Amino acid sequence: MRFRLRGTLRGVAVIGSGALLIGPASGGGTARAQDADVGLAYTCRFPSGDQPTGVRVRGAFPDKGVTGRPIQPGRITAEVTIPAAAVADLTGIGAASVTGTVRLGTLTGQNGKTTEASWDGLATAPTPVPGGKHLVLAASGEVPPVTAPGAGDLAFSAGALELTVVPRTAEGGATAPPKLAIACEPVPERPLTLATVGVSAAEGAPAPAAPGAPKPEADETPPECGKYAGPTDDWISGCVYMSGFSNVQKLSGATILNDPEFQAPALTNLAFALTDTGATVRQRFVRPIRSRSTFLTFGFVPTTATMELIQRPLDPGDPQDPKDYGTFEAIDDGTGIQKVSARLKMAIRISDVTAGGTPLNVGRRCETRIPADITLTGTMPNILEGGLLEGEFTIPAFRGCGAGEDLDPVFNGSVAGPDNLLRVTLGSSCLADVGVGCPPVLPAPKRTAATG
Repeated sequence: MRFRLRGTLRGVAVIGSGALLIGPASGGGTARAQDADVGLAYTCRFPSGDQPTGVRVRGAFPDKGVTGRPIQPGRITAEVTIPAAAVADLTGIGAASVTGTVRLGTLTGQNGKTTEASWDGLATAPTPVPGGKHLVLAASGEVPPVTAPGAGDLAFSAGALELTVVPRTAEGGATAPPKLAIACEPVPERPLTLATVGVSAAEGAPAPAAPGAPKPEADETPPECGKYAGPTDDWISGCVYMSGFSNVQKLSGATILNDPEFQAPALTNLAFALTDTGATVRQRFVRPIRSRSTFLTFGFVPTTATMELIQRPLDPGDPQDPKDYGTFEAIDDGTGIQKVSARLKMAIRISDVTAGGTPLNVGRRCETRIPADITLTGTMPNILEGGLLEGEFTIPAFRGCGAGEDLDPVFNGSVAGPDNLLRVTLGSSCLADVGVGCPPVLPAPKRTAATG
């Protein structure tokens, strides 16, 4: 049943065998973290009146910090449980599903001084509205860091909460009203502390702030976001950024997916529909993904090349048909965790090669004979909130390499072959047509394996 709703393998190019990747694929260490999982009590003003409402806040916080350096919480999820009496406000206007955003006020206290801030833009995935039951909306997103001016325990606490809900009818249309703004206040004299971080004085000169996830330069939603329609007009369109790593077997090294150091990250457009067990998603890159890498070939010759990934249809047919491109299936078996399987085909093209500073003419059509057929799997709470996918794939043989000499055997011997691991980090989806989760943010690529 469906609810009606409206990578690059960076631097695979190399001349000769025994190449060693020297591009910037390594990353710095991460601070130890403490997991927060706190239940809070609020009173929320719904259209039908005030209702007691439970809020659960989950996320990771550093267990220690240093004065003058950013203290960066991890991705935060605020689960708002709307009581059945208030769900009737939604069903009463014909809502079959909702998306939403949460703005959570926060307070950071240290040594008797308190600073107010807010965590804006926590976004929910589209969620079916149950009849006669409570509704849980899980809003997730990245939050800003805090810099402690002095030593001592730094306490993070929750404050007022604002929930904005965008209902949709079973046909995918807007309701009247098209949006509900719900203000929530904490129940007095109930605990609100989320986490406490011990902050010590810095030794010597302050260290530079640790970099967070790389982000696209633009602060606004890209204009091409959501321009990919689903098979029927009741699918919802949006976009997402992906990042990640790939271990190329013959190179014995890690490559970067969607590296912002080379060019602006490539956006992925989405079209999706909710099902009674999760979601069906169609995917297509807005443009080919390009990157540039340097290797040591033969152990000492620096070789630089540009890699281009070009998405191809999954099956022959109309190239404008969304089902012919990338597909994602997310299925919840009742545990609250979705099992996700994704499939896409990517042709790999190599160009602009220099060896030892000398240009090497590989021709204009040096690419794999057939597209790489890639299947990725993983588990996550909700595919539209992002998560980790991974899988092994084969780099097909190359053809058309060389101008005046046949370089196909060189690339086939040094690059093509099986057992290449691709690990992709999905960001949180931006649903452009309802204004939820936007603009999309390029996630920091994760090095740890997916678990399920």
